[in-house]
Amino acid sequence: MTRGGDQLRLDQMAAEQAGLFTRVQARECGYSDDQIRRRLRTGDWQVVLGKVLVRGGRVVTARLRDRAVHLGVPGAVLCGPSAARRYGLDVSDGRSWITVGPGRRVRLDGVEVRRADLPDDDITMADGLLLTSPARTVLDCVRVLPPDDADVLLDRAIQARLITFDEFVGKIGAEVGRHGVRALVGAVRRHALGARSTAERLLVGELRRRRIKGWRTNLPVHDADGLIGALDLGFEEVLLAVEVDGRAWHSAGDRFQHDRTRQNRLVRAGWTVLRFTWHDLRDMERVTTLITEMVHRLRRRQADHGRSSGARH
Repeated sequence: MTRGGDQLRLDQMAAEQAGLFTRVQARECGYSDDQIRRRLRTGDWQVVLGKVLVRGGRVVTARLRDRAVHLGVPGAVLCGPSAARRYGLDVSDGRSWITVGPGRRVRLDGVEVRRADLPDDDITMADGLLLTSPARTVLDCVRVLPPDDADVLLDRAIQARLITFDEFVGKIGAEVGRHGVRALVGAVRRHALGARSTAERLLVGELRRRRIKGWRTNLPVHDADGLIGALDLGFEEVLLAVEVDGRAWHSAGDRFQHDRTRQNRLVRAGWTVLRFTWHDLRDMERVTTLITEMVHRLRRRQADHGRSSGARH
């Protein structure tokens, strides 16, 4: 063992734990408490959460903190936003969330602790981590997130087939009398307004997340015959209309015909129309790229038109 401890052995331990290690593991590798404090002071190591450490220079993300709390609290089950991140769902809450047994006391800064005996069906394992099942994760997130964030998460979970809307509704019956049931019922009511609003929320949430500017929702548009209608999304500066069809939007023939008639009026009035289906929204990278490229193209067209008009005068 070297004077400063066995760094190679510690690195081998950390490699199996996403680069993380505990103070106890550092001591097992020959580091004294003074040596640990000195490395933390110099920045060679840094604290991720509680007594869980990582090499200096590592960017500490919410996902890394989730893994750290799992390492620092053996047997804990990642739940709520922490479990959602593992299922690929974006959440606005960056804290770590865990569930432990009712009699267990855990206190860590930045960690939300829930105490409950989870049924086996509500627990799964992924990448060596215990976490709540997809359905339980969605329910827990909807009950604790702000309504707008909860709606977007539920939409994404349904789109990713982690849960169906019927499953979500069915599970609320078992939540009666528990904390957060009003938030769950509120989400059901909002989603019951229609699948199209769900698709629109998904796209609006993605535009905001990517900080794409210049659009308005429910933008009223007129032509010589009067009101054409309110656009799902409109970039008024460049006359770009973005229309979103929900999961079952083509099931009604009259609705389909109405949309095509309205689209023709928009084009005649000088608008460019991009139309996306529920299936399209599974690839948000492609959708947002198409929108931003079209906005830039229309701006260039306007600029070119302005220059040519100026030249003629």
